[in-house]
Amino acid sequence: MFGKAYPWAIAAGVLAVVVTSLGIGTSWSYLKTAWRSVGESIRDATPISFELKRLDGMIQDLQPEIRRIQQVVARLEVELEYLEKEVAQLQEEQEKLVAQMRTLRQELGSGKEEFVFAGQSYSRAEVERDLARRLDLYQEKQVVLAAKQELLEQKRRTLENARLKLAEYRRAYDRLLVQSQSLKAKLQRVEAQAAAGEPQVDTSKLAEAQELAKQIEVRLRTIQRILTAPEVNTGEIPLESTPRSAVERFDELFGAPTAGKGPET
Repeated sequence: MFGKAYPWAIAAGVLAVVVTSLGIGTSWSYLKTAWRSVGESIRDATPISFELKRLDGMIQDLQPEIRRIQQVVARLEVELEYLEKEVAQLQEEQEKLVAQMRTLRQELGSGKEEFVFAGQSYSRAEVERDLARRLDLYQEKQVVLAAKQELLEQKRRTLENARLKLAEYRRAYDRLLVQSQSLKAKLQRVEAQAAAGEPQVDTSKLAEAQELAKQIEVRLRTIQRILTAPEVNTGEIPLESTPRSAVERFDELFGAPTAGKGPET
């Protein structure tokens, strides 16, 4: 357990030392620069043709979403048709019921005690009970009709939003297709120029690299200047005498040779 945690402890310690030495802001800047450098290195090393294939794959992945939205739109359209028919049928039934109740109400308003409908006789009480029954049925159906009409409006709004989303998605999909084809054409032109000896050069990146190289050179020369600088004079008076020559030291030890005498045999 401790063996596995040991490398992490080392990494945490190193990170703590770095943060303490450089500060949180500077350390975070270095970390972001390192992470961005890794990402840029990977991205720059990836061929453009591969990236275009990846773009084509992403565009193809959009097709199932388009089909899904189309299915949603189609289902909403069918449900809306059935709901419109149900609402229309209920409205028709309610209109007929209102006409029937109006007939009964007119007959009851005549003041008669007996009524004849379709060849059959009915008392006033029977007609009033039938009118009350029809009124209850009308009110019950009116609640159902109001609910279905509200649902119908919601379905229409949902269908309209789905159609707008589908249209917007398809426009974005078509734009990506055109953009992908345009990028492929540009890549072909660049490859043709490179084959003809006319490569495209990004001078901004070159200038940036040159500026970085200049900054590094300045730092190195500064460090070298510090290392090779002469010692600073502390103001003390040097007490050591000037070094003597070998002749002077010989004469001091053995005496100066006498003039006219040759070397002893």
